[in-house]
Amino acid sequence: MIDILSHIVEFRNGESGQHVQHIKMLTGFLLDRLMQKTDKYDLKWSDQYMITIASALHDIGKVGIDEKILNKPGRLTNEEFEEMKKHTLIGASMLKSLGVYQDEELVKVAYQICRWHHERYDGKGYPDGLKGEEIPIAAQVVSVADVYDALTSERVYKKAFSHEKAMEMILAGECGTFNPLLLECLQDIQGNIQVEMKRAAEQPMLVQNSYVGKMIETVQ
Repeated sequence: MIDILSHIVEFRNGESGQHVQHIKMLTGFLLDRLMQKTDKYDLKWSDQYMITIASALHDIGKVGIDEKILNKPGRLTNEEFEEMKKHTLIGASMLKSLGVYQDEELVKVAYQICRWHHERYDGKGYPDGLKGEEIPIAAQVVSVADVYDALTSERVYKKAFSHEKAMEMILAGECGTFNPLLLECLQDIQGNIQVEMKRAAEQPMLVQNSYVGKMIETVQ
């Protein structure tokens, strides 16, 4: 059901259909490496699985944004960008309105991701201007994954950047400031990223099912 909802958003957004798959894969890789490097966030394998699954809903709030803005081939005006930014609050509101289900751990994590995946480590993100570790780690990880995939994927308003160029832009702070530890993780896993992205393009469902299956085995 989560994948169905997220793919509906992709369809409205004119994306390739692989964005959600890429986000889940990148989120899983980043979390795996983060857990190897530090116990600072007290993450367990069950947390990795939960965050990875919930990451598919990061842009669900875009169902409330005008398609003319979502699919505009040129640069957004300031007014249009302010409207686009509302998708974070719309998605969070949708999840908060689930009644009894809002107490489910998956929904709580998805709420954090929806609302705060555009926050930045220096406090210059949106919608709430959270700074540093005020940003839940789930949202921090998905923000890095989202930016990398946005840069390396073709959109109606841009061509795809190469892996090398995307890494250069992210590390130089051209896409905002991220947790330095997560940037280290991104650099550590970049070889895996390139291999798995290529596999995903060739056999999308096989790669997705294989990766999620491995995580389920680990949790069990």
